Amino acid sequence: MQTKKRAVRKTRRVMKHKKNTTHPNHQQQQQHKIIIIMNPINNIMATVALLLLGSLVPIIAALSEPERLKEYEARGYEWPLPELKPNTPGWRNIFERRFKQVEETIDDSNERYNAWMQTMTAAYLQPNFTENGWGLTRAPQDLVDALVKKVRDNVDTAPLENDVDVIEGIDESSKPLFISNLDLNERVLRELKPMHEEWSGVELVGQQAYGLRIYRNNSRLLMHVDKPRTHIISCILHIDHSEDSEPWPIVIEDFQGNTNEVILESGDMLFYESSKCFHGRPHTFKGSWYSSIFVHYYPVGWDTTGIEAETHYVVPPHWNKNPPAESDQDRLAMVGTSMKEPECENVWCGLNNSVKWQGPGIAGEVITTGSKPTANEDEL
Repeated sequence: MQTKKRAVRKTRRVMKHKKNTTHPNHQQQQQHKIIIIMNPINNIMATVALLLLGSLVPIIAALSEPERLKEYEARGYEWPLPELKPNTPGWRNIFERRFKQVEETIDDSNERYNAWMQTMTAAYLQPNFTENGWGLTRAPQDLVDALVKKVRDNVDTAPLENDVDVIEGIDESSKPLFISNLDLNERVLRELKPMHEEWSGVELVGQQAYGLRIYRNNSRLLMHVDKPRTHIISCILHIDHSEDSEPWPIVIEDFQGNTNEVILESGDMLFYESSKCFHGRPHTFKGSWYSSIFVHYYPVGWDTTGIEAETHYVVPPHWNKNPPAESDQDRLAMVGTSMKEPECENVWCGLNNSVKWQGPGIAGEVITTGSKPTANEDEL
C-alpha cells in the first residue's frame, strides 16, 4: 500500500474546547449531556451535567489523567486488548485497523480521545447479544400504515429538526425535517418490544422511539454508534420515501467483519445492536425525502449510570501520544460523535467490499449474515 504523506504539523498546538455531543437521533428529546474538556496541563477533565425532568442538575467531576489511569489499572484493562467482544476474527480485523487509524491519523487530541471512547466502547466494553449484530425483518402492517399516513399528512409542512451535526449536506435545503409523533411513538415502542426481545434473547426496557425524521436531498448520515447507556437493542423502521427517491442503503458493520449495505422498503425494520455496530448512510441521498423512526431498548437490569464513566476509564494510556508524520492508514476524521474516511469514495472505505441486501424483509423471519444476499451490484 502506498504511504500517504501527512501535512507538517505546527510546533505549537492550540487546544480547542469540543463537546462530546449526543447521538443524532436524540437531539430534541435529550435527557443528559457529557462534555469532554481537554486540558493541556492535566490532559483531561470530564465535566458531567445531567438534565433531569427538564431541570439542569450539575454534577461536576474533575478527573486528572493520573486519576483516570488509576481507574484504568484498577479494572484490569490492558493494551493491546487481549480479546474483543465478540472475539471473532472479523470483528478483530475491523477494530485492529480502526485502532491504527485513531493512533496514526487524528491530529486533534480532543477528537482522538473521543474516537478512542467510541472504538473501545464498541469493540470491547459493550457486550454483544446476538451472533451478527443486525437483522432485517418486517414491522406489523397496521403500525406501518399509521406511520405512513402521519408522514404523508405532514411532510409538506414539517419544520426543521434541531441541529444534527452528523448529517452532512450541501446547504440548508439538505437539513432534515422532523414530525412530532409522541402518541404514535409510544405505540411503536410498546408494540415492537416483543419482536426486539425475541431477536435479542433478553427481556427489555423501552427507552425511546424517536421520530419522525425526514431526510432530504443531498444529505448523508455519517457512521457512528449510539449511546451506550440506554441504546442497546434497537431498530430503524423505514416508514416511506418520495417517489423520486433513489435506493439509499443503511450501512452497518457486523460481528463477522462485514460491511453490509441494506436497502429498506417501506415497513422494513433493521434490528441492530446500536451501541456496538457502527452504522450510517454515507452514500449521498438523492430524492425529495426519506422518513424513518428509531426505536431503542436496553436489557432489564442494565447499568444505566456507570457505563458513562467506563467509556472514559477504558481509553488506553497512550491516547494522547501524537501521531506519526506519515501513515499508510486511510485517514479517519471525527465529525461530532460520528466518523468518516474523507479519502475514500462515499467517505467510508468498507463500501469497496460490502455485502448487499435488498428489502422487503419477510414477516416473522430475520434475514442476517449467513443468509443469501438479496441485492445485486446494479441496485446500489
